[in-house]
Amino acid sequence: MQKKATPEIVTFPKADREALRIAAYLAEAETERHLRDLFGKWGYATDHLSRGGIAEAIRDYANADMPPVLIVDISATALPLSDLQTLADICPPQVNVVAIGARDNVGLYRDLMEIGVTDYLVKPVPGDLLYRAIRRASGQTEARHMVQRTGKTIAVYGVRGGVGATTTVGSLGWLLANHFNRHVIMADLNLAYGSLALDLGQEASAGLADLLASPERMDAVVVDRATLALGEKLRLLAGQARAPEANSYDAAAVTALMGHLRHRYHFILQDLDRSRPAISRALLEKADVRLLVMDATLAAVRDAARLVKELGGEEAAKEIRIVLSRSRGVSAGEVPVDRIEEVIGHSVDTIIPFDRRHLALASLNGEAAMQKKTAVQGAYLRLAATLIGQNGKQWHRPRWFPNRKAR
Repeated sequence: MQKKATPEIVTFPKADREALRIAAYLAEAETERHLRDLFGKWGYATDHLSRGGIAEAIRDYANADMPPVLIVDISATALPLSDLQTLADICPPQVNVVAIGARDNVGLYRDLMEIGVTDYLVKPVPGDLLYRAIRRASGQTEARHMVQRTGKTIAVYGVRGGVGATTTVGSLGWLLANHFNRHVIMADLNLAYGSLALDLGQEASAGLADLLASPERMDAVVVDRATLALGEKLRLLAGQARAPEANSYDAAAVTALMGHLRHRYHFILQDLDRSRPAISRALLEKADVRLLVMDATLAAVRDAARLVKELGGEEAAKEIRIVLSRSRGVSAGEVPVDRIEEVIGHSVDTIIPFDRRHLALASLNGEAAMQKKTAVQGAYLRLAATLIGQNGKQWHRPRWFPNRKAR
């Protein structure tokens, strides 16, 4: 009896190729030709496929949108883990990396998986293994041994009016995007009277109000239309609505919006609306990090102490940052820092010095106040460093996937 012919292992379904974007950087011509041949047989169109490695990927995508699947050849890289963590700095949360190398080494494989690389394949790359790796990286099949990578939500709340919460949002957003090279979006949730767009020289539209009024219609296209671009990696969502419409949204609508944003940005900064305490409280409870901005007045100390206790006190100490803003200068009647810490039961993490003139001029001119090296910039820079897991003194690169389960 004649044996049945063995089917070619690189013949795979092409139904979902239109939705797939891939970039590949390969160390030598043979691997490049091999992958080009496989992608052609599968019907996949690549954003980029050429000779190169991690350095070339960083060069090409430092200021450009990155496809969701990135294949990099690490066979010519002396320090693959270090270089991959450098690449991680420019990768938004939805990007997944497949590494290709020449070393069939279990220790290297475990190290790469530990920092969040989706797969590691040894050359010559088998077609069936590459196909499965791409499907895992693109989310078409479940990835192995990892949780979904998402951005970090940071809720910023002024415990009293005028203490500098909006300034904190704008300053951190600019620094995280421009100094630390992260993908950042800021959301001003005071739709009627928020000033974040105004401070940044932008004109708010009705887009955010429309999004929150109809969360059931929310999708990536609608969200993008409502988003203002402030640079290559900094975006803004700000509303412009009359008071009745501004008060029509609820916490569930904001949660739905955060679900879209968490997969596209490293950080989502929420400027909470103090006039809506119930919604602000719900968002504070859901946030990954809560920044409570206060001044040194007795009323602010009282309100901060109450809020810290309600949010869990010492049990949530790692999720709360106290920002003491000298937004009104130093007065004779202010509460000393050691007394503030004693009353609220939490350390003061950051003190923002008084610099009204510099901040006011930047706001008036629609400029980013954090562009200039000042004492205020230094304070916000140290705070931003802590948000990405650095201590602000000796900065180092973070793990690729901070939400990854330990193995």
